[in-house]
Amino acid sequence: MINKFTHHKSFARAVAGFTLIETLLAVLILAAAIAGPLTIAAKGLQLALITKDQVIAGFLAQDAVEYMHFVRDTNRLSANADWLAGLDGTANGHTANQSGGQSSCVGGNACYVDPLKDQVTYCGGSVSDCASAYLYYDVANNVYTYTATGNTKTLYVRTVQISLVGSIEADVTVTVQWKDVGGILRSVVLRDNLFNWQ
Repeated sequence: MINKFTHHKSFARAVAGFTLIETLLAVLILAAAIAGPLTIAAKGLQLALITKDQVIAGFLAQDAVEYMHFVRDTNRLSANADWLAGLDGTANGHTANQSGGQSSCVGGNACYVDPLKDQVTYCGGSVSDCASAYLYYDVANNVYTYTATGNTKTLYVRTVQISLVGSIEADVTVTVQWKDVGGILRSVVLRDNLFNWQ
């Protein structure tokens, strides 16, 4: 004969459910399964933000290089201007200078340029001297400028340096620096050669 008490006890143990250790193990496995994709998603978002900043910095650097070409071309088309006038400390009749006279970006000097205003501003002898010259974003016109009034301050600082290679060639270096969301200083450096075409 079967003992009714033993049969009832084994049935109760069979339907009682998971033990505490089994439940904790299941929660641990579930947490590990969720944490992996969330970590990958967070890293992907961070990389997307860094990439966005790098693309904008690249366009800002290219904008400054194009402005250097504009000044050189305008000077060459003018009968009275030297090919680097407005950039080397001499006047060219159109480029405004904002440092109490003519600004020179040549010879290791650092300056920043505002193509919208056709303006060159001398910072000092190195890129770090321009560290406080942040670009601002004009939301109404979708442009970057150095005009702070009514515009949003950005992360970007753009610096231009020109080194003479010879009498007809100049090496232009544009550096765009910013601090990313993690506070890491990043930069994009674009170099180009200008020639005194005739």
